[in-house]
Amino acid sequence: APLQRTINAPPSPNTIQWNQSQRVFYPPEEQGIPIIITWNQGGNDVAVEGSWDNWRSRYFTFLRKKLEKSGKDHSILFVLPSGIYHYKVIVDGECKHIQELPFVSDETGNVCNILDVHNFVPENPESIAEFEPPPSPDHSYGQTLPTAEDYTKDPLAVPPQLRLTLVDASEETGKAAKPQHVVLNHVFIEQGWSPQSIVALGLTHRFESKYITVVLYKPLTR
Repeated sequence: APLQRTINAPPSPNTIQWNQSQRVFYPPEEQGIPIIITWNQGGNDVAVEGSWDNWRSRYFTFLRKKLEKSGKDHSILFVLPSGIYHYKVIVDGECKHIQELPFVSDETGNVCNILDVHNFVPENPESIAEFEPPPSPDHSYGQTLPTAEDYTKDPLAVPPQLRLTLVDASEETGKAAKPQHVVLNHVFIEQGWSPQSIVALGLTHRFESKYITVVLYKPLTR
């Protein structure tokens, strides 16, 4: 791929193929990418010169590529190797640049447009398939609609999650299970143990990634 060249790069010998009838410029040897340059700011004689031929057209004006006029626009089709190029638009003998497109200027105020030519890589749907969530199985959905009785039922006095207290929970593995977030900062009462006559009060707090459960045992009054 051609390297980015300075605006005032000296010319070097090169072989240029130019199809005058089709207004297409073909650089030598390397397979190119088609791009279109369009000028819509008026003018009668519009041409371009650039770093694709090492700025030879700056010194040999007959090598400038003339744009074809269609209505109010002038355009030309280039086939260039991938890379970054600088170019100017010559309108009726005066050097100009396209302000709507990227451009660069040097310390002398010489302004050139920047042309970034690269291959377009279309998205491959198969490459993103692994990021898509798997479809839900059909049996995970039910067809039963709520009835009128379901809307008239009174809500539970206590959410069922609050019954999952860590107070007096069995620890088979020797490590307490992680409590659900709905049981944090709630006071729990366990009573009616047989044959013990005590009441257990428990409260679970979270400190960063740790959970602390405080249990208070109190004997039942007779």
